[in-house]
Amino acid sequence: MTTGPGTPNSEPRGRPADDAGRAPVADALDDAGTDTSGRALTRRDFEAIMRRAAELSASEAEEGADELLSEDEVIRIATEVGLPARHVRQALFELPEMDPETGDRGGFFPDPILTASRAVPGRADEVLRRMEDYLSTREYLQVVRRRPHRVFLMPAEDTISALARGLTRPSRRYFLARARRVVVSVRPLEETKAHVQIALDVSEQRREAVQASWFGGAAAGLIVGGGAAVGLAFADLPSALTVASQVVAFATGFTGTLAGVFAASRAAFKKHLDGARFELDGLLDRAEHGQPLEPPPAPWRKRLQQKLLGS
Repeated sequence: MTTGPGTPNSEPRGRPADDAGRAPVADALDDAGTDTSGRALTRRDFEAIMRRAAELSASEAEEGADELLSEDEVIRIATEVGLPARHVRQALFELPEMDPETGDRGGFFPDPILTASRAVPGRADEVLRRMEDYLSTREYLQVVRRRPHRVFLMPAEDTISALARGLTRPSRRYFLARARRVVVSVRPLEETKAHVQIALDVSEQRREAVQASWFGGAAAGLIVGGGAAVGLAFADLPSALTVASQVVAFATGFTGTLAGVFAASRAAFKKHLDGARFELDGLLDRAEHGQPLEPPPAPWRKRLQQKLLGS
């Protein structure tokens, strides 16, 4: 008599007694109806399979490519294939909150959107309020939009804020105070832990760097190329060859100088991006360790405080 799948004597499907020590990932694949009885998969194998399956899926026809999934659906699907829900949730929170505008995509200069994130202690609503207070009172940004778990900020343009920004944030290395847009997103990871993401748009600095490259490179190119062409005019060459050599010398000098200026400007802008990322990481470091969000005072202020307070 055949024992049915629901009788007490039936064995669990796909899980023979000698496979008791197999990896959970392999068991999950067995539950899905895949025969892996001769092969145990490691976590690294599982991750490689998931990446390759995603590549194969993307290479097929894009039917339903614009279909939208809710965050809950993404978490459910990921947990069904063995990914921890907390890791999926954190990966969702790390998706970029801001995309470059059409004119700022690609190109020779780096992407002007910077994003940094960190898991910090505290309730999400309290952390968001703390971040908003700091950016408003210390970086002179104003909230222009407010959504659940996130705020959108831009530099305050009133006279007092502009004056205070110039006095307390005088250097161009203060990117938060001079960013075109800032988006702060705070989502709960646990009851007493939150995920913070700050997106920073420095497209204005990028645009200034591109414009300076064109104007400066063109001016320097005219000088260098023109100088090379004039120099060949005094060379002892046949007239026809002199004209051709002058054209080549001018074009070479102009394009070479323009390319050199663009390369130098790109390197300088990349250095600015590194400085902006350093500023974002410093802010998140202080939030992560429960420190005041305001950076430590300058050395002269510390020395003054020691003299006045005797500490």
